[in-house]
Amino acid sequence: MIELRSFGRFVNVLSIGIAAYVFAKFQGSFVSWFIFYTLIPFVIYSVLLYLYPLRDLTVERYIEDQHVTRNGRVSIRVVLKRNLPFPLLYVVLLDKRVHGKREKIERKITLLGFRRTYEHTYLLQNVQRGEYTLPTVEVEVVDFFNWIRKRKVFVVHNHFLVYPSVTAMVYESASNGTSEGQQRSAYMLAKDATTPSSIREYAPGDRMSWIHWKSFARTSKLMTKEFDEQRSEQHTVLLDCGMSETFEEAVEFAASIIVSARQNHAKLTMITASDQPKIFPSIHSADHTRQALVHLAKIQPKDLQQVRLPIEKAPSRDALLLITGNLRMDFIHRVLTYTRDASTIVCFVMLPADTHVKSLEPIIDQVKLLGITVNLMYPSDHSSVLKKVVSS
Repeated sequence: MIELRSFGRFVNVLSIGIAAYVFAKFQGSFVSWFIFYTLIPFVIYSVLLYLYPLRDLTVERYIEDQHVTRNGRVSIRVVLKRNLPFPLLYVVLLDKRVHGKREKIERKITLLGFRRTYEHTYLLQNVQRGEYTLPTVEVEVVDFFNWIRKRKVFVVHNHFLVYPSVTAMVYESASNGTSEGQQRSAYMLAKDATTPSSIREYAPGDRMSWIHWKSFARTSKLMTKEFDEQRSEQHTVLLDCGMSETFEEAVEFAASIIVSARQNHAKLTMITASDQPKIFPSIHSADHTRQALVHLAKIQPKDLQQVRLPIEKAPSRDALLLITGNLRMDFIHRVLTYTRDASTIVCFVMLPADTHVKSLEPIIDQVKLLGITVNLMYPSDHSSVLKKVVSS
């Protein structure tokens, strides 16, 4: 259909030229011949443009920034190359990108002329978290009067991830105290290492003092000591992926905890409750952290009815850090069946800045009666977790 339409335009151009010639031939006046000679360059150019092969063009796309966080910016460069120095007047570049279910097109019109290489760089600002796919670039060439339009779609597949923003925070224990009754501030996962119990493969970021040099001398492979943790806790971060106004803030809070745990060399388990729940056990290496952050970059909110928990039960020794933007009792009851001890659950409720706490007091009281610690989190509280504690 497109080729037939293009051929129809070509026939129209020839008809214009022939009609101008016939008119000048029979009229014979200066004006008629002036019109003919004025039109003939445009007709010839349109005919040559129709014959110009768009397969002579090649398109490449480069994404300058590979690691981008939410509300950041991405620079994208589209390069158009060709071999034949045929003058191209109007060239339209249409760069298509898909984010979630939304599709947008970057449009650029340029006068290419005789240039064999053309670059167009554009900037995406305030990009939102998620996976962006750039599947195609469409090139369209047009003559002077839009008589001839030719287009070709080039498959140039690129993609990039926009990661959740990470806020620096102090990573401390989620419990109110330790086995010795010693009071500790919220969230310390700093390792209380005493005697090495085993060794594992070295991961970037491990302390030099943890390297097992005897094993390195024997195998020429870096190994790291594993320590018995007498006072530290294992923690599980459970992210509720149900629809809420503060879902992005919940994802960023979970990402901040994971990065902070990695910086403090603490092991952590992350679980996302969604239509397809996923578990990231024992996040302690840079590769494990990257996998978890990639998952957090791609995950999208789901309908509340679709949110499910994994089949496997949470380890009884783990303190469960529940992060949600929509506190609801049916989900809390499901979490209680997932873990064995309600006293190990710390629930962080992400709230918009203009939320009135009084409207949430009834459900908060119900949750606290179950033995769960509830903390209300506003956007400004991420760097100082648990300063907004709802006391019982």
